[in-house]
Amino acid sequence: MLDLPHDGQAHEYGMPGYGAATYGDAFADVYDEWYESLDDADFVRFITTHLNTHFAQRTASVLELGVGTGRLLAQLISARKEHDVYVGVDSSTAMLAVLGSRHLPAHVSTICCDMSRDLPPGPFDLIFAGYNTIFNLPSEHALGACLSLVASRLRPDGYFMIDAVIPNDDGGDNVSVRSVATDRVVLSVSTHTRESQHISGQFIEFTHSEGVRLRPWVVTYWTPSQLDAIARAAGLDLVDRYATGDGEPFTPESARHISRYRTSR
Repeated sequence: MLDLPHDGQAHEYGMPGYGAATYGDAFADVYDEWYESLDDADFVRFITTHLNTHFAQRTASVLELGVGTGRLLAQLISARKEHDVYVGVDSSTAMLAVLGSRHLPAHVSTICCDMSRDLPPGPFDLIFAGYNTIFNLPSEHALGACLSLVASRLRPDGYFMIDAVIPNDDGGDNVSVRSVATDRVVLSVSTHTRESQHISGQFIEFTHSEGVRLRPWVVTYWTPSQLDAIARAAGLDLVDRYATGDGEPFTPESARHISRYRTSR
C-alpha cells in the first residue's frame, strides 16, 4: 500500500465530530439546487453507452456508491430502455429521504451504509461512483476497504467506474462568497493541507429568518496513479481512462478523469 495520510488516526476525517453521514445530512436540503449545473452529464452518457453495448437485450444489475439524492441515478434510468436493477447506497438518511421523494421505479432500491464498511452482496454487473464521491472516503485504509468490497461484489466480467477531478497544487486557506441575495448570504471557508492531500471546509449560510447554518465538508483526494495503486492492491485493474465521458483522450493536462476498472481475480 502507499505511504499516505489518515490511516487509523483519531478524527479520521480531520474535523472533530465529522463522520460518514455528516456531509449528506448537511447538504441534503440544498444539494440538487446548489449543484444542478454540475457538468457531469457526460459520465451518465459513458455509463449508458457501456450498458447499451454490453446489455443491449438484457437487464443489468447496477450499484451506485454515494447515491445521494439520486441525481445521477434518475438520469441513468431515463436514458436506459431496459429495466435494469439498481441499488444505491449512501451513509446519509437525509440524502436517501430526498431520493425517496423522486418516486423512482420499483426496480430501484436504496441502502443506508458506509461504503467502506459494507456493501450489498450483489453480484453486480456495474458499480460506479459519481463526481468526486470516492474522495469522500477519509483515508487510504477506508478507500482500500471500499475498493476491496467493490471487487468482491462485481461479477467476473463486471466493471467499476469513477468520475473524479485531477488534484491541483493550490494550498492554504480560502474564504470566498458563494452567493448573495436580499435575505441570504453564503460564504465558503476552506483549508487545504497539501502534504496530507486533505481539504476541509464549511459553507456558512446567513439568512434573515433562520440565522446561521453551517454545512461542513471534507475530502481526501488522490491522483490517478495513487488510485490505480490502491485499486490494484484491492483486486481491481485499470482498463481505460478518459478525460471526459465522451471519450476525449486523457493527457497530463486533463482536469478530470473517467476511469474504468475490472477485477483482477
